[in-house]
Amino acid sequence: MSQQFAVTQKAVLVGPNDRLLLLENEDGVWELPGGRLRVGEDPVAGLKRAVQETTGLDATVAGPVLNTAWEVSDQGAFASIYRAHTPTEQATLAGDHVRAVWIDPEGAVERDLNDTQKRAIERAGLR
Repeated sequence: MSQQFAVTQKAVLVGPNDRLLLLENEDGVWELPGGRLRVGEDPVAGLKRAVQETTGLDATVAGPVLNTAWEVSDQGAFASIYRAHTPTEQATLAGDHVRAVWIDPEGAVERDLNDTQKRAIERAGLR
């Protein structure tokens, strides 16, 4: 039996002041910026596109820091989280996000992020 996976990509996005960008969605959940990878899309290009679409920021992707897979409602999910940089902290929100904050890495892991995203921040070498 083959199982299809939704592939999500996120960025531990570091700005010029060594702070991270966190986004709050409509449900009040904090998360790293990113989005879903499209079929046939290069992973790095897909992450850059998703960050640009959700924040208006251009990102330079340094490399993956964490890959993980899990099951949600009998379907597979896969996430790849990368370390990335942006030259500005002037985010313009789009999609289902209602707030953006730039925060130091210590403060970021104290937010209500899921454990996978907290682990990615640590693996990005920012704590």
